[in-house]
Amino acid sequence: MNQQKYPQFEQLQVLRTEALCSIRDRAFDMLPLYLKNFSDGIISGCNLSTNSDSITLNEGIIKHGDFLYLIKTPMNIEYQPTDQLMILKMIFDAELFNETFIERNISLELSTSENISFDEMELCRFKLKRGAVLRSNYVDFLDRATEFDTVNTINSPFAAVNHSTLSPFITKSFAEEVKNFELDSLDFQFCLSVLSGQTISAAQIIFYIEHKLKIELTDRSNQSLYDHLAIILSKIKNGNQRQIFKSNRRRRQLIVD
Repeated sequence: MNQQKYPQFEQLQVLRTEALCSIRDRAFDMLPLYLKNFSDGIISGCNLSTNSDSITLNEGIIKHGDFLYLIKTPMNIEYQPTDQLMILKMIFDAELFNETFIERNISLELSTSENISFDEMELCRFKLKRGAVLRSNYVDFLDRATEFDTVNTINSPFAAVNHSTLSPFITKSFAEEVKNFELDSLDFQFCLSVLSGQTISAAQIIFYIEHKLKIELTDRSNQSLYDHLAIILSKIKNGNQRQIFKSNRRRRQLIVD
C-alpha cells in the first residue's frame, strides 16, 4: 500500500513532527521528482537584460546536480568593454552544512575561458568593443549570433529530457520567421510544437534538421543546432517556399497640399 497523507490546517491545531515532515516532503521533493529525467540547465525564466555597465540575470529556476536553484531576486554583474570573448558563468559553490540548513550558494562570474567545469554553467557570451554598449534585444533569428556588442545565449543549456537543449526563445524566434512562408508538413509540425510554448528537446531539433536537410548530424552541440536552423531558414526564405503572410502595417504617407 502506498499511503498519501496531507496535513490538515485547523485553527489552534498544533502541527506535529509528522505533519511538518509531510509539508517538507511535498515542498522540496515534488518538483525534483517531476523533473527527475531532465538534464541540468535552465528550467524557466532566467532572462538576461543589460544596461550601460551591468548584466542582470532575472528570476527563474536552474537545475544543477539534481538540485533546483530558485532565483527569486535578480542577480547583477558589471561588465567592461575588452574587445575579447567574455563568458558569463554561474558558479555553484560546494554545500555548506549547519544544524538547521544545507546551503547551496550561487554567484556570477565573467571569464575569458570557454572551458566549463562541473561547478559552472554558461549563461551567455559576448565581445564588446570599446565605446559600445552591450545589448540583449534582437532584430531577428540571425541577429542572435552577431559577434560584437550582443548577448549571445546560444550555448546556454536549457533543461530538457535526457539532454540539454537550445533556449525556447531561440527556437521561437526561428518559428516566428518561417511561419510566414509556405511550409511543408515537416516545417509545419516543428513550428507548431515550438509555438505551443514548450521547450523543444535536442532530439526533436536534430530529427527536424536531419530530415529537412537530409544529413546525419554528428556535432549535436547547441551551436551546431543553431547553425543548421540558420541554414534551413535561409533555404526557406531564398528557395521556392512562397511568403504567404506579410506585415499588416501600412506605410505612413505625408500629403502636402
